[in-house]
Amino acid sequence: MGSAKLICALACASAPIAFAQAPTVNGLLNNYSYTLPGLPNYGIAQGSIFDVFGTVLAFTTSPLQATPPNSLEGVSISVTVNGTTTTPLIYFISPGQIVAVLPSATPAGKGTLTVTTSAGASAPFDIQVIPSAFGILTLNNGTGPAAGYDVNNNYALFSYTNAVNPGEMLELWGTGLGPVANDATVTTVGVPVEVDIGGVQASVEYAGRSAFVGLDQINVMVPSGVSGCNVSVVVVESGVVSNFATLPVASSGRVCSDPISPFTTTVLNDLSKNGSFSYGFIDIGNTTTTFFPSLLVGTLDSGAATFARLSAAEVNSGQYANALGQVTSFGSCNVYTFNTSSTSPAIPTNLPKVTYLNAGSVIDIGGPGGTVTPMYQETATGAGVYATSDITSGVESPPSFIPGTGGSFTFNNGSGGTDIGAFTANLQMPPPISSNIPFISSPIQRANGVTVYWTGGDSSTYVQITGSSLGAVNTDATSFVGGVFTCMAPTLAGTFAVPPAVLLALPPSSLSGGGLSSLAVSNYAYPVPFTAPNIDYAFVEGYFSSYVRMAYQ
Repeated sequence: MGSAKLICALACASAPIAFAQAPTVNGLLNNYSYTLPGLPNYGIAQGSIFDVFGTVLAFTTSPLQATPPNSLEGVSISVTVNGTTTTPLIYFISPGQIVAVLPSATPAGKGTLTVTTSAGASAPFDIQVIPSAFGILTLNNGTGPAAGYDVNNNYALFSYTNAVNPGEMLELWGTGLGPVANDATVTTVGVPVEVDIGGVQASVEYAGRSAFVGLDQINVMVPSGVSGCNVSVVVVESGVVSNFATLPVASSGRVCSDPISPFTTTVLNDLSKNGSFSYGFIDIGNTTTTFFPSLLVGTLDSGAATFARLSAAEVNSGQYANALGQVTSFGSCNVYTFNTSSTSPAIPTNLPKVTYLNAGSVIDIGGPGGTVTPMYQETATGAGVYATSDITSGVESPPSFIPGTGGSFTFNNGSGGTDIGAFTANLQMPPPISSNIPFISSPIQRANGVTVYWTGGDSSTYVQITGSSLGAVNTDATSFVGGVFTCMAPTLAGTFAVPPAVLLALPPSSLSGGGLSSLAVSNYAYPVPFTAPNIDYAFVEGYFSSYVRMAYQ
């Protein structure tokens, strides 16, 4: 079921044409993972499809080539590593981007890349060539749902309403499994490939090239015991982890579900009929921050709310899963990476394109004992975004309004706003869990993973484990690359082992940025639905969070 369109998926772009200027290269990325420089799994793998970003890389935009040549419309690339020069094949060119295949014969190591056009050659650009670094094809430039086929479901593309089942064979696509002789097609790679789905090692039937040069295909069986709309999938090869993607898995049928997800069967079926979806969520939280070993810094109470509308296509893309309160399924972990440099031209920007809905100027939180805390409308972000802090009004943080033992809360928006009328919501927050994270030694050794355990809690709650690490790029004390992981578990589980593959996707914490690296455990009450005019689905939730500064090495 391979298609040449997969080669260019999520990568082919265009830019304004400027004639008679020599090309400039300013970034190199894996065509599918978009793994950032500075991350431990960064590098252009031998035999992989990669993207060259820059300016005036070509004077035209070409169609995608089914069989890539070593020169296209007068554009060529050369790569020199350890005294050996190779010529990448070219699938696609445009003024701002080239999609090419790095020859398998390119030596591993640090070298240089040059783009040549009729106007001249670019300045040499640094390239890091490594044996393997797989990138999974996803719907969101390296994050979110994997884009692949369910072999046992008539080769259907994965989606929330076309979920896969345990025991079914999947085709995952990507690039970077490693070199093959003569850059052959339809051939396996020589290194064992591990695929973890929902934290469970899956059975791999085939891992190697597809019918297209550089395009890899992995046939893997969904393991038993996993389910959810955002089940994690990651590929590990020779200790190098891929980007993290998600899979919709249903124990039976084709509509996935999660205990804490707004994507119920009814909602998803309505989406397919109506084509749009309006939602609202309100959450309040108490965060306790400590330094190791158990030096109390303080607590902060906060509240936030969002009301918006989005399309069925956007929901299926998974781009808004985090905004809707579901970042991953129980038993899974997902990793998201970012670059703190706002000037990096090689990193795509995927900003949410929701339509915000005005629910009024203020949403009041009524707490135990009759206290009232307002959430202000953040009009600079969107008319449907609210927070208890409002710098514009001079309110940077609210007074404490969440007792350490929980309690009953009410929420109301008075007479409502132009899009959403008056509503009232209620939440009962149970007492929080007690966890071991204030006593975990820093730094955490990434190759060992980390086990978190907790006591207490309530069956009506769940646990979210998050961590972040900030590492310097090229020892630059002002430019950083970061990674954030999120894992989910039911509270009654009492423990969760964050696997090494998750932490190995994070950059080692640098001395200059390590103060911003962290580990946190949050105990959330299950979302409580409420009704509001012109909203298809709305819920309120609350959490207690324990946060520690933590380095990763």
